[in-house]
Amino acid sequence: MGSMSVFYINGEFVNAAEARVSATDLAVLRGYGVFDALRTYGGIPFHLGAHLQRLKRSAALIDLACPWDIEQLGDIVLDTVERNDYPESSIRIVVTGGEGAGGFLPLDEPRLLVMVTPHQAPPAWWYEAGVYVATTELHRHLPEAKTINYIPAIMAQRAAAQRDPKAIEAIYITDGIVSEGARSNTFIFNDDRWITPRDGLLLGVTRAETIKLLDAEGVLDLRDITLAEYRAADEVILTSSTKEILPVVKVDDVTIGAGAPGDMTKRLMRQWRALTDAYAAAGVVR
Repeated sequence: MGSMSVFYINGEFVNAAEARVSATDLAVLRGYGVFDALRTYGGIPFHLGAHLQRLKRSAALIDLACPWDIEQLGDIVLDTVERNDYPESSIRIVVTGGEGAGGFLPLDEPRLLVMVTPHQAPPAWWYEAGVYVATTELHRHLPEAKTINYIPAIMAQRAAAQRDPKAIEAIYITDGIVSEGARSNTFIFNDDRWITPRDGLLLGVTRAETIKLLDAEGVLDLRDITLAEYRAADEVILTSSTKEILPVVKVDDVTIGAGAPGDMTKRLMRQWRALTDAYAAAGVVR
């Protein structure tokens, strides 16, 4: 089905099977580029504006030219989504380094790619039974920039799988402090409070919306979480555009709570569904 997708590749709409980027692009030669990813609800890209602002910020953080403004980017994304006509879509937006002098220094001619594919939700059993994660020591460079360099994340995920073949995510630990997952943010519930790290991580859009939900109820603390505290939590969740609110029932070899999704996690999952249903029903891109 993926081959039926229409992608936007630097000014042209092409079939996914024909989508090409120059071999001399700095994204290929040097891994220089940024991206952002999101999904639709009711066909409406979820918080498109926030994702595009993060894309622009990622580019600025690595000194990558990104000459398109938010409105232009938004129009291109919506046009690409419309040309695909999937019930729900996954959207990936990439700004590449473009051509470079001597294959190294950017000439500030970035390329813009928008890839739309049918949205594929994680398996239902992940939410019903909860998932396993494994921790790994990692110091991330520029954690707030969502760059195309996923070498540390791929290595961390492989290390997590070696530690526990059932682990679906690697959780980064820096000097004994939990920061985030390879492709998610994380929260814990302990002593009637939800807690999530304040900074030193990728500022996820799903994380931000979850923070708003919990802040409205006055049950959130933004602060460091030690590895010991993480493993001893009553409940643990991951958040991301794809994973939404995902219960974690095992960290390394430690069972979380009763080894099943906890009551507060289930409540938050219901709140998230109500929020995204309302977003879809409103039918407004924002």
